[in-house]
Amino acid sequence: MTHRPRRVATAAAVLVTAAAVLLTGCSSGSDGKDTAAQDTPAPTAAVSAEPTRPTDPASDAIPSGPKVPKGELTPATGSFTKKEKSYLSGRVPKGTDPAAVLQLGQETCDRIARVAEVDKDAAIGGIVTGQIGGAKGAVTHLCPDQEDILTAAETGFADGSYSVGAKAKAGSVITPGTYRALTPTKDCTWTAGTKTGTAHKVTVTTGTRTFDSRGCFAWARVGR
Repeated sequence: MTHRPRRVATAAAVLVTAAAVLLTGCSSGSDGKDTAAQDTPAPTAAVSAEPTRPTDPASDAIPSGPKVPKGELTPATGSFTKKEKSYLSGRVPKGTDPAAVLQLGQETCDRIARVAEVDKDAAIGGIVTGQIGGAKGAVTHLCPDQEDILTAAETGFADGSYSVGAKAKAGSVITPGTYRALTPTKDCTWTAGTKTGTAHKVTVTTGTRTFDSRGCFAWARVGR
């Protein structure tokens, strides 16, 4: 018999709050413009704001220290499914109830699904910015039906200041390409090299050295 941990009383409130956090103050849609940032030198003054993108927007925040061996991952009653054990393997600190860790992963899946039902771009942006944490492990093992959301998030970055390079280093460098803003505000603005714009779709060309955006929430790459 498959064991599914009992949800705490606040679970529904957490999901509603997550959707509200991601959707409040953001307006969906695009103005349809596609602006290419030409090869330009770096701006005369460096932008000081730090990127808000986490080291890996879709990563799991797994505590360090000894973990419960996979063979000892058992709930108080019932049993875990194969995919649940796969999710829990290597992420349950010793002394921690594995059912509680599983519940967090299930709530992450629920949160992604609930927000995506209202606004798919908001769900993608929530993962990119870290507002929805632990998405990679949760989606991979517990809700693979949300894989398209995770894949889109893994190509994105949040509002902030970045260098542009051939090889991205998570959190500081983005690769050249075409990106679209996710749930931008009316004040969404960006600077690519010395070019500035307000379009919700921008092509960052090879040779552009920096990219900065404000009020755009997050960006996802268009194509590969």
